[in-house]
Amino acid sequence: MTPTHSPVQLSVQTRQDGKALPLPTPTPPSLTPPVTPTVKDRSAAEQSISSPIEAPAEAKVAQLARPTVWSPLRFPDDVEISRDAHDRPIEFGRGAWSIVYKARLKPCAPSSLAPCTPPSSPTAVGRVLAVKAPLRRDARPVLQAESLTLTRLNLTTGYERHVVPFHGYLAESEALVMSAIPLALSTYIEDTADLARKKQTTATMFNPIQGTDAWQDLARKLISGLGWLHDTAGIVHGDIKPHNILLRPSSSDSDSEDADTFPYDPLFADFSSALDLPMDGAPSPGDTTSRTAMSAFTPPFTAPELLSLASLTSGDVAPTPASDVFSLAATLLAAATGDLLLYPGSSNLQRLAMAREGQQIIEFARSGTNGCRVPRKGVVERIIQPAVCKDTTQRIAPPEWLVLAST
Repeated sequence: MTPTHSPVQLSVQTRQDGKALPLPTPTPPSLTPPVTPTVKDRSAAEQSISSPIEAPAEAKVAQLARPTVWSPLRFPDDVEISRDAHDRPIEFGRGAWSIVYKARLKPCAPSSLAPCTPPSSPTAVGRVLAVKAPLRRDARPVLQAESLTLTRLNLTTGYERHVVPFHGYLAESEALVMSAIPLALSTYIEDTADLARKKQTTATMFNPIQGTDAWQDLARKLISGLGWLHDTAGIVHGDIKPHNILLRPSSSDSDSEDADTFPYDPLFADFSSALDLPMDGAPSPGDTTSRTAMSAFTPPFTAPELLSLASLTSGDVAPTPASDVFSLAATLLAAATGDLLLYPGSSNLQRLAMAREGQQIIEFARSGTNGCRVPRKGVVERIIQPAVCKDTTQRIAPPEWLVLAST
């Protein structure tokens, strides 16, 4: 099995007349599920309010009012797949289950008989969209379930600060329509690591690649978002990793850039592995182990309890809030070191063996080429260590973790 380095994505093809084409030929299965597309063109970024830290009391009130969703939000308008100069559909990316194309709302054809009806969607004609659709037939139930999750998230207070904007489900094509977010955390980590290597000095080599204060601000934003997912939305993400976190430039009231803050708002994407947290001890409607079994785990960001041979072969392993905490901690460790592999093994099997001992992830990272960025008793170790305990009951929960990351 091979570790992934870039997002995996989905979408729907159309003919020039705008109608859906048949599904492409299936591709071999992979460990990595599809994720929401990203574009590296930062100039096209959508602006939004920066993420505040939610009070625990507000989260509890919102949890009691968790909406029940039986059918997905439908996208009422037509989309048009963007094409290049050779009339080929423009892809944001593709993976084992999906393709994501760049798309826009389809403008209505001019008619002398009747005026053009404006689009009913809140998205404006011309705005760049991401259309995520199944590449394989067995991926359709996963996207259908994801559309229900995104719909419920869309109805939950605070969603716009923590998840990628979802605009609706295309029933005919079984596709999801979302905003195209300009940058993935995985790409940011790689670019920042390259820049840090060029500018590295003895004064900065022991700090996270983006600087200590900016890394700690990123940690606060992500931990706040995870707390919202668990406590307010009642969702276990199930596949947190840098590729599934999209970065939207933060809007700020200040005219000057603050080097001590992280300049993006991180948004969680790709809920194909997500599960509803039970309320009152009863499983939420639609939650089945088969949905989780169809999804995939991605070492090295997967909690070790999900990577045991028994877990992988049983087919009924399910992610938990504690496994989300571990995955976010691994993501933050990668953001500090600039190493998306995290484990320094010479082969995929060796790195998988290390991932199964994930409670030692900090020590493993220290033995890598960028291990100096995780000094003993430093801020990175202080924030990461309580989230990677082998005993899942001992892992820190997001509310306490947020307090730790804020000090």
